[in-house]
Amino acid sequence: MFSVPKSLAALLSVCSMVGPLSANTYMPGLSSIGAEFAVSEVATYQTLSGYLTTFAISSLFVGAVSDSLGRRAVMIGGMLLYALSCAICALSPGFEVFLFGRIMMGLFASAGTVLAMAVTRDLFEGRQAQEMTSLIAIIFALAPAFAPIIGGWLVLLWGWRSVFYFLALFAFSMAVICFFFLKETHPKEKRTAFHVVPLVTSYAKAMTNKAFAAGVVCNGFVFMGSILFSAGAPDYVENIMQMGVTDFGYLMLPLIGFSVLGSVFCTKLTARFGDVKTVNLQILMMYGAGIIGVLLNYGMHVPYPLCLFAVIVYSVAMSVVRPIMTVFNLDYFPENRGMAASIQQFFQTSAFAICAAFWVPIVMGSAWKYDAVLLLCGVVVSLCWWIVLKTRPGCLPKGFVPKDTAGGR
Repeated sequence: MFSVPKSLAALLSVCSMVGPLSANTYMPGLSSIGAEFAVSEVATYQTLSGYLTTFAISSLFVGAVSDSLGRRAVMIGGMLLYALSCAICALSPGFEVFLFGRIMMGLFASAGTVLAMAVTRDLFEGRQAQEMTSLIAIIFALAPAFAPIIGGWLVLLWGWRSVFYFLALFAFSMAVICFFFLKETHPKEKRTAFHVVPLVTSYAKAMTNKAFAAGVVCNGFVFMGSILFSAGAPDYVENIMQMGVTDFGYLMLPLIGFSVLGSVFCTKLTARFGDVKTVNLQILMMYGAGIIGVLLNYGMHVPYPLCLFAVIVYSVAMSVVRPIMTVFNLDYFPENRGMAASIQQFFQTSAFAICAAFWVPIVMGSAWKYDAVLLLCGVVVSLCWWIVLKTRPGCLPKGFVPKDTAGGR
């Protein structure tokens, strides 16, 4: 049984949905956008990479801003400005204005995702923090699963602009709900002044913490393996699964369903085996998934749903590892968790951007290549995790003792 407030988990996870909703909901309308604005398919994909780039960069600052102004004010302000950016996209008369709106969306969408993690670590420690993170992950996972399905129906019924009216209404509603129900978790006496130069200096100093640096890179590569299939969803659904543009659910729903399963069992596994053993077991699963996937799909067409075997297994392992890594990463800076959450989100979003800009063109059309990236991610994750284990004891702040789950760390 979860011992943390489910209502708070629901609020934070719905706020964090803004990021994946922005990335995935409009994908079924990309061809319509290109046709209306008379631009190429490559140009329409620039609206995704532009969004992800500004999302990643803003992730570095939103946590630090909330360390100065408080979580609640930044969350509400971010949602309102995001809604305004969606309205710009919906009303855009040309491609340049639309691209500007997408970039602005990325600038403000990071507030929900970053601050959900910061609020969690403000309120909870140890196993409770993992429980809250797992609950957030369970609800958060619904966004990439249903976003392209919702987007497809919106485009079909009312055109691509309706997607951005929907996103604007969603964000405005969350701002109103946060105004009435989200309490401040970072009191004035704990706040630090926001200055750009000291902020950049603190980021640089944070990345000299070997355990933290390895941990955020680890989290990024864990995420990369699974998000590749979301970034390449149009290619995977149409060319590999040989289905239509309205069939995104056949890819996303199994992946998200099994990810939720992993999130549900995360706290149970750590309670039984401890954090370290649990992560070790999941890394072995990542290796196994990658190897079996490459062997299964190499040189032949594997029919649906067997072609998804590797990424389903990987997604289960990912959803177990990420809550543990998130708690670990935010332990190193108990007074600046907003900053730590920002850096972690930067690496996570950068993983998505790398998939969209780099990996998808390389793996396009070949299921075994997608699975080879899973294997590569498993290798990098294992190396980073080894560094975390070797350096963590000496990298924790003096006097800070993390509350271990049963089984120990």
